[in-house]
Amino acid sequence: MVFPAAGHALHATGHVAAELRRRRDLGRHRLPQRALSRVHAVSLRRSASLGFLRRFGRDGSGVSAVEFALLAPVLILIYFGLAEFCQAYMAQRRMGHSTSQVADIVAQYQAVDTDLIDDTFAVGGLVLAPFPDSALKLRVTAITRGNDGVARVTWSRGKGMTPRTGSVTVPAGLIENGEGIIMSEGTYDYVSPLNQVLGTKQFSHTYWLRPRLVNTIPCTNC
Repeated sequence: MVFPAAGHALHATGHVAAELRRRRDLGRHRLPQRALSRVHAVSLRRSASLGFLRRFGRDGSGVSAVEFALLAPVLILIYFGLAEFCQAYMAQRRMGHSTSQVADIVAQYQAVDTDLIDDTFAVGGLVLAPFPDSALKLRVTAITRGNDGVARVTWSRGKGMTPRTGSVTVPAGLIENGEGIIMSEGTYDYVSPLNQVLGTKQFSHTYWLRPRLVNTIPCTNC
């Protein structure tokens, strides 16, 4: 004879025992809570490091600054080089104008003297502005070609340059025998603002011009 109450008790006891065995078996495969925390922390640090590296690789905000730092000295050097080239070219042009102006003024007279020539040199200095004329040297010379074909100095006067004497080589075809010509010479020592790097440059120019009104131009007191 089977008692129902006893059967139910045995069934409950078996169910509890099975549940205990299941939990025991599950605990064998589960890591302790402390171990899980360590694994989680390591995983977070690794993820943070990888994220930083990814962001660093994609970040281009500092590239422009680095490129500018590398290019700025080169750009500045090019700028000052171009500015200096323009200044030197302008000084050379002004010096050439000064030289030609001296010859052009003298060639318009039938006769000259030292005062007129000195005034002409002063005009040449004014043409050189805005550059200082202290380094400007000028010389004007009257040359006559003899019947023997030799071009000789008739008179010469200079500002900062020694007057010419003797014979002078005149470019072919400028004058015939018995004719005269005015030769104007100029030199200018250009001092660069970047003198320590570029140094001093000397420009020179020679200008030839035939007299306008007479065959040869005399100087009364040269």
